[in-house]
Amino acid sequence: MVKKIIEDVVVTKKGMPTPVRSMPDHEHHREKEESKIKLNIGEKVLREPEDESSKNMVRKEHHIEDALPETETEEEELKEKNMERSPIFEKMKQRHEERESFSAEYAADQDGRFRKYFGTLGYLLAGAAAIGIVLWSTVLYSASVTIHLKHAKVALDDQNFQAAADIPDAIGFQIMSLSAEDTVKLTPTGEQRVTKKASGQIAIYNTFNNQPQILIKNTRFETPDGKIYRINSQITVPGMKKVGGKDVPGSIAVTVYADEAGTEYNIGLVDFTIPGFKGSPRYDKFYGRSKTPMTGGASGMVKTISDVDVQTARETLTKSLREKLLSDAKVQKPKGTVIYPEAMFFTFTDIINDSTQSTEKDVPFTLKGNLEAVLFNENDLSQKIVKTTTDLSPDEKVKIDNIESLAFMWKNPTSSVPEKTDTLDFQLSGSANAVWEVDVNAFKSKLAGKDHAQYGSISVQFPGIEKTSKKEINPPWRKVFPSDPENIHVEIVID
Repeated sequence: MVKKIIEDVVVTKKGMPTPVRSMPDHEHHREKEESKIKLNIGEKVLREPEDESSKNMVRKEHHIEDALPETETEEEELKEKNMERSPIFEKMKQRHEERESFSAEYAADQDGRFRKYFGTLGYLLAGAAAIGIVLWSTVLYSASVTIHLKHAKVALDDQNFQAAADIPDAIGFQIMSLSAEDTVKLTPTGEQRVTKKASGQIAIYNTFNNQPQILIKNTRFETPDGKIYRINSQITVPGMKKVGGKDVPGSIAVTVYADEAGTEYNIGLVDFTIPGFKGSPRYDKFYGRSKTPMTGGASGMVKTISDVDVQTARETLTKSLREKLLSDAKVQKPKGTVIYPEAMFFTFTDIINDSTQSTEKDVPFTLKGNLEAVLFNENDLSQKIVKTTTDLSPDEKVKIDNIESLAFMWKNPTSSVPEKTDTLDFQLSGSANAVWEVDVNAFKSKLAGKDHAQYGSISVQFPGIEKTSKKEINPPWRKVFPSDPENIHVEIVID
């Protein structure tokens, strides 16, 4: 029986395809590596092709050349024709055509995708460029200018000035008050004989009626254990009153003093009765209640603070409190005012807790400081200083940038704080740096929406501008200042 072995696509001598069977790629590759294969197929011999044209076939098919003589029998030709008509051959042929079609479609699809990608990228870049130009022309539309302010030096040599709170043409002023205190502990180093009565504060209540009650000087107040304290001046206790429909006792706070000297009268918080009302309805309706302990009572030798220690503490605290008050004054002074150290008035008061006992190791020493300072209106004073050498128009505003460094002196020195109604005469010396002011917001509003060629004519409308040195509008092709003043940036230079 005649046998045929066929590969992926077999071509006969006459160039006609014959039925083929599929062969896996790895088998196909193995056969290609073999140098030569000879098979006996009846009267035919199949061998591996060696010509170059066969190597270019799809899936690298092998040609099988006819090893038989060119003369074939009719029976063999009939068999070949029947094989060519077989379903297997048709199926393999269809698969081959499908592979070729898929390859062509894939190549065309890849080419289309490539063209589409770069086309889209080009559109995106062009759109981004257009958006950037729009943003630059609108959102980023801005302008910047540089102006140089007018300035001058004003020499002052004991120049006289006058300040008054209620005179229109005078320099305005106000009084600022500040206070502070500090405490140190002092160790008693001496002894002295003292005789002192304890004292403290109590509240006296009237629950008797709505009429005020007078208590004369030296009215007695008694503790539950019989100690007597007195008031040293006449007082009036208010009557009861109605608050929200309820009776509220009348009350008053007073200081009472022990009837006798001695430490035994130094007591804590207690209630008091008024012995003078005993036997009358008022006795139960008037009473006292401690607001502070009774302290300070002493009799005999007690430890005391030396005068030298007190003086040293006073000097130390005075220096520190003065510095603190000066610092606070500079921080807390109202905006637009000028303060000079020579226009400040200090007062200091010391307090010693003299209720010391022989058992106490430290005694607190407190110093209270108070500052009252004259504050001058900065704008008024600046204008007056410049007017000593230069005439100013009503539209010109000038500021002295070193105004607080000028030397200040009262024309009529005084140690007392001036009243708000006083007229103050003083003198200033030194070199004042005068700088003209410009209303920047008004300047930007004038420029807004104007052609760049009008920049110079607008600048001269502001007397504080000495010259201009820069003008930029972005983007550069714009020739008009932005209509929104906020988009115009002004740089101020003082040469």
